Amino acid sequence: MGRRRRSLHFVPGGNEKMLAKALTLPADGLILDLEDAVPPDRKVATRPVVRDWLSTREFGARERWVRMNPIWGPLGAADLAETIVARPDGYVVPKPRHAADVREIAQALERLEQRHGIPHGSTRLTLIATETAEGLLNIREVASASPRVVAISWGVEDLGAAMGLERVRDTEGRYLDIPRYARVVCAVAAAAAGVDALDTVYTDIADLAGLRRECEDAVAMGFTGKISIHPNQVPVINDVFTPAKEALEEARELVAAFEEHARRGVYAFTFRGRMVDAPHLARARKLLARAGSE
Repeated sequence: MGRRRRSLHFVPGGNEKMLAKALTLPADGLILDLEDAVPPDRKVATRPVVRDWLSTREFGARERWVRMNPIWGPLGAADLAETIVARPDGYVVPKPRHAADVREIAQALERLEQRHGIPHGSTRLTLIATETAEGLLNIREVASASPRVVAISWGVEDLGAAMGLERVRDTEGRYLDIPRYARVVCAVAAAAAGVDALDTVYTDIADLAGLRRECEDAVAMGFTGKISIHPNQVPVINDVFTPAKEALEEARELVAAFEEHARRGVYAFTFRGRMVDAPHLARARKLLARAGSE
């Protein structure tokens, strides 16, 4: 069973106050950011700070992620080389353009793991796979480029900037066609690659009702978690992405009923007044796995 990733929370690299707050949150993982949340002239100086955080701070059960800079730019490779010694659980990869970018990171990690005595393949990757138009078009190959990839997300702000979109939502707050397309194909590509699908950030930090609606929409689309940018968002995200007790009880009953019927050679039957067969079993097992119940 994989790790639960309902909520991954961004922490700007070098901001001690925000890190201290983040270490009190119920987030499933923290992302220590070396990219967009760090001024360009502070990026190099922030690496040792993030390395020190990883080495000396108590993260508890939270996953420890580092958002690196793009591997195709001047900073990405050094981000890996200077922080890997602190053994983060993985790296959040911004702006991958194609599978070759992901493979380049995976190869660099292989060399660095060997150099520092880190178990081979243990450093994972989460890809922000739609922050460029090229990445959006190549999302299927990007998502499956390396067995290190455990999750993919999508980026609306960078994609909008790259394409010169004047806005990404309509007047009622719903995504317009291009970001909606990016969101849909992210969910589909994650399912095809067998990795977690993480919904993108919700930037209106005061609108927790809107955040809840967006999380509920994401659950219906097959997303398993969401990235947060404000402490108040984490409890809402966790609540929506945690399956309800009643749904889990029904899923357990359904799995047990399938096991009982399978012993008699039956794989389609009536359950709680409706016909069920193999897809219903697969859905129940996914729900239980998402809750850490199987």
